[in-house]
Amino acid sequence: MSKHAYLIICHNNWKQLNFLIDCLNDPRNDFYIMVDSKATDFDCEYLTKSVPTDNLYFVNQIDVRWGDYSLFEASLSLLKAASAHQKYSYYHLLSGVDMPLKSQTYIHNFFDSNQGYEFVDFDNEDSSSLAFRRTRYYYLLQKYVGRKRISFFKILRDVILIFEKILHVNRVKDIQSYLAKGSNWFSITDDFAHYIIGKESFIKKYFYNTYICDEIVVQTLLNMSPYKDNWYGNKNHSLEYQNMRYLDWGRGKPYTFSKDDFFELHEGEYLFARKFSTDIVSNDIRDILLNKEN
Repeated sequence: MSKHAYLIICHNNWKQLNFLIDCLNDPRNDFYIMVDSKATDFDCEYLTKSVPTDNLYFVNQIDVRWGDYSLFEASLSLLKAASAHQKYSYYHLLSGVDMPLKSQTYIHNFFDSNQGYEFVDFDNEDSSSLAFRRTRYYYLLQKYVGRKRISFFKILRDVILIFEKILHVNRVKDIQSYLAKGSNWFSITDDFAHYIIGKESFIKKYFYNTYICDEIVVQTLLNMSPYKDNWYGNKNHSLEYQNMRYLDWGRGKPYTFSKDDFFELHEGEYLFARKFSTDIVSNDIRDILLNKEN
């Protein structure tokens, strides 16, 4: 029996998190939860009581900030915790507002049929040049800047960037040819997971104090690794289903799906989608996902 590890990063919508775990709950799955340390209303005991599973593990919290290294650090901490516990066939990184679109039988059969492939997303346009712009300079203070368009820390960070540009700083010149960008959500094998973990010092050297590096690190490491030829995009010859997750960037950043959207998404080929509104929590959605025929 192949075992899968679901690595979940969350910061709110606890009822939705409960529902996500309930819909994924299966003897073949373990769950590793990273709750943003800024979340003050999370009740660990409530989650463990409301979701009937013995395979639920909590990973030490991190203060996750948008655009900062901390988001990748959260992913890495989850990978380290899961891989140290046991060997899994696949490690799936999700957020707490994601949803599976298929039953666990369908999902496990899919990955069994594609065992060894790495489901990592690469942008289809200008990926390497954008990754280079985000990583060549030291984005100091990004942790305090976040998404803010105007703040003291943003002004100070941008002034520092001006001096770096004058000095022609390029901290990634040694790996520039490997740089790539895509979605940070992935499904990867145990071998590639251990490869990433083993590169922690390398990752900090080149990606700490960069900008939105969680969308760059895994793609770049896959390009550098002996697992590059195992990228799923090489098999299906499509940029649509690289990580088997559907995000709608045409209607939002990304668009928030509702319960009504689920039924159409369920009929498609994707295995997961993000993000969903709280109305997804419903018995009819649960019944669909727990039906082994779906």
